[in-house]
Amino acid sequence: MALSAFAVMTVAANAQTTNESSGADQHHTTHMHHTKSGYGMHRHHHSDIMMKLNLTAAQKEQAKVLNTDYKNQLKDLEKNEAITLKDYRAKKASLEQERKSKFQDILTPEQKNTIAKAKKESSEKTEMMAQKRLEKMKTDLNLTDEQVAKIKEQRESSTAQAKAIRENSSLTEEQKKEQFRNLMKSRQESINSILTAEQLKKKEEMRNSRINDMKNKRANKDS
Repeated sequence: MALSAFAVMTVAANAQTTNESSGADQHHTTHMHHTKSGYGMHRHHHSDIMMKLNLTAAQKEQAKVLNTDYKNQLKDLEKNEAITLKDYRAKKASLEQERKSKFQDILTPEQKNTIAKAKKESSEKTEMMAQKRLEKMKTDLNLTDEQVAKIKEQRESSTAQAKAIRENSSLTEEQKKEQFRNLMKSRQESINSILTAEQLKKKEEMRNSRINDMKNKRANKDS
């Protein structure tokens, strides 16, 4: 959930300039699938940052030009049916990096500080929530201090891997989703290996209880 600084900046620019998606258009080759930019994630949080940035009319126009140029270059790239998937991804990553750099040049030092502050606050909030979940897990499952330390180490490792996936601009959104799914599965298996059989049983019972509570709430709402 760590917030990417450029993701915030790009959403801010797009939200204040156009409603058009900055994702790739449909590829002309069968191995290049239609993808989206992923900037819609955490849209409400990004919208708040966008308002705080308070881009000037000139900045909005510059951002609009940057986004238009990027999309046009991407369309030209996708028209090249002879390009390999590897070269396509490398070129696309280069175009994205160029747009990021140029957009940062548009911002004032104060606006950059606003983004940096938002990123720090988001990271701190995420860490605090993760710590609370771990403390609740310790209480619910009666974890030992050694188990807590191992789970915390596993969590930090997963966070670092997730960050690497998010920042890998050579991956398509579908590839990122697949890697995130694999990472979550691996993370869960790692945590389960730390627990005892009794703790695993209680964990599953708690999970089933939560699912049943959700089902009952939906049923009551529908009725």
